[in-house]
Amino acid sequence: MFTKSTKTWFTLFSEFLSHPDKHYIDHIGTMIDEDDTALCKAVKSYHDIAKLKNNFQVYIRDTTKYVSDKNHSLLSGYLFLLNHDFEEKEMLFGFLSIVSHHDNVEDFFELNEPNKYVGKYCTNSKELSFLDEVVENAKQIELYKEVVGSIASLEAKVLRYQKYLRRAKNFAYEDYIEFRALYASLVYSDKYEAIFGIKKEQKRPVDMALLQGYIENLPYSKKRDEFRKYVLNHFDASHKLFTLTAPTGYGKTLTALQFATQFQKEKVIFALPFTSIIDQTEQIISDIFATSEISIYKVHHKSTIDERVSEDRYSQVKFLMNTFSGEINVTTLYQIIFALFGNKNKDNVKFNQFKNSVVIIDEAQAIPYAFRKDFLRLCKLISETMGTVFIFMSATMPIVEGEDFKEISNLDYFKEQNRYHLQWLPLENGEVTLKDKVALQARHKHTLCVVNTIKKAQELYMHFSKNFECYCLNGYMTDSDKQRTVSIVQARLKQGESKILLISTQSIEAGIDLDFEVGFREIAPISSIIQTAGRINRHFGENQGVLYIFDDICGHSDLIYGDLQQISQSIFEILKEKPVQECDILKVSQLYFEKINKQLERYFIEDEIKTLEFKTIHDKIEAIMDGKDFKQLVIIEPFDGFIKGIEGELLNARNATNDKFKQKDLIEGVVRKLLQFGVNVSKNDIEKFATKTKNINYLFDMPYLPFGSREYSSCVGVKKSNIAQEEDYFS
Repeated sequence: MFTKSTKTWFTLFSEFLSHPDKHYIDHIGTMIDEDDTALCKAVKSYHDIAKLKNNFQVYIRDTTKYVSDKNHSLLSGYLFLLNHDFEEKEMLFGFLSIVSHHDNVEDFFELNEPNKYVGKYCTNSKELSFLDEVVENAKQIELYKEVVGSIASLEAKVLRYQKYLRRAKNFAYEDYIEFRALYASLVYSDKYEAIFGIKKEQKRPVDMALLQGYIENLPYSKKRDEFRKYVLNHFDASHKLFTLTAPTGYGKTLTALQFATQFQKEKVIFALPFTSIIDQTEQIISDIFATSEISIYKVHHKSTIDERVSEDRYSQVKFLMNTFSGEINVTTLYQIIFALFGNKNKDNVKFNQFKNSVVIIDEAQAIPYAFRKDFLRLCKLISETMGTVFIFMSATMPIVEGEDFKEISNLDYFKEQNRYHLQWLPLENGEVTLKDKVALQARHKHTLCVVNTIKKAQELYMHFSKNFECYCLNGYMTDSDKQRTVSIVQARLKQGESKILLISTQSIEAGIDLDFEVGFREIAPISSIIQTAGRINRHFGENQGVLYIFDDICGHSDLIYGDLQQISQSIFEILKEKPVQECDILKVSQLYFEKINKQLERYFIEDEIKTLEFKTIHDKIEAIMDGKDFKQLVIIEPFDGFIKGIEGELLNARNATNDKFKQKDLIEGVVRKLLQFGVNVSKNDIEKFATKTKNINYLFDMPYLPFGSREYSSCVGVKKSNIAQEEDYFS
């Protein structure tokens, strides 16, 4: 049974605050949006009501002092239950949103576990001792003049919801979206109002004339111009789900952006697979709209905030940047995936921003096949309930089932292509033969060679750099070194006579605008091979290029690609019989994705959806995205004294203010600077370092390699252990 508090209390304050120097009623009133549902308005109105307890009011006036029992989420949730009577599901969605609004969302049925929320032992909740105090304080505010706090009523309601939880089962994807939308709206509005103190600002319309002008001033390409016109002529404002399938080099990025802006939605969210491409794309978009007042944000874990931003403005810019709150937001597919599936507070804030937006998913084949069906299903439901437009685009489009998705490109473009062909390369003498073939081509043509492991890429770079102008690109390089390498290679490819050779891992596959005359590719899933082929004669040169496909020389290809490699085997047999021309690539791609769809794709989280296991869903998706890495982030000190300067900034941030939230913002800003020079290195490779990594003062578990360490080269990145001594090849 609930026990009524017998302690005496009295109101200490004539006015109530929600945050330092912020009136409580202003916070609540500003959070509520005109288009909020009745349930959403109720949740926002009651999510902080327990802040009216005296202990919290003492704390919020001086947050540097310790005050006990200042928590408010759980008691606010109980008061929401007491004062509203929506259907059971909606009530529990509202309750879970309130008790989780400063935390991550647990599995729905955790609500009924012992010692949890409305579970068996919730009657002993210490929070309930403040119930009468909060109710009487709340009645001083017009919004809550009818508020009730009956212990008996609460007990009866809890019993009712416990019974509901015991019999509830078989929730649907629609319920998942319904809860996520409610919770996301609450946490976004709560954070936005706390930071800005105003209603959400209306977005400025994107100036389509600036984009149109930029495109018209690009070097003329008949194929790209026809493609863009075809896509724009198929604009349909009444439709919300699109695919855009076109060969590489057709300018899909700017065409999709132009198509998206015609919907005149509040924002565009542009997702790409790699951070290096994001930086490049964001820079292009920023240049296009340089004279416009719209906000353009780059959102990934290494994004930094301009140092010229004042301390007071820093938290505002950080929030807007990290929540897709610009008119145009350029981000990673990773961020979109966790905005859809994550249970963390920071992910759900992003989920809210899908509302009334256009979301462009570039390189759609990069959505892991394990949960691709779930991803597409959620996007369809979001488009129906949140007014979101989704555009999936790729040269190698996975199977998108159903009639809801409308293709806006002309697939006949593939039949007209003759830029390259795929050709099987037998290796009679293994790697020796490969080296001979690459050397023969590289003497006379700009040549690309893509292999499946960093180790093999570095070994080949060492071999060829003795006699060729050779470059390397792989995931063991810092972003700055990768970008520098890409810029140098782009410049060198534009000159005609002196030829270059690039040795790369699959980092080259998507989005990087490089154009080679000939290429070599170790066996990989067909989609990866086609993406590599997109770097061969990309800009429609007179002579047809060739991408040679060769057998596994790394010894790990099957392990790296797993089931996808097996799916590709039958297609390799076709390739061994005869070359495949680019005009037939669409057929090959469709055959590959049909096999994946039939043999591998399933609803991955369907069982967890039925019981709304939010945390479990997050963990399952995270295991797919991160679980195979077994890597440690290592900072590569870019110049002597860099880390010492960072440690000074961290110390200043710790001492700059007593406000723990501002302190956290300042420290995060310094950490983002570090991440630009971070590399995820396998723990096995770290153990073999001759140079010991050091820890950065004031940061937990953030090792770094000192400047000048032999383990890192700007040419090839962190050296694999077997070549670490060959330093003569690295400069």
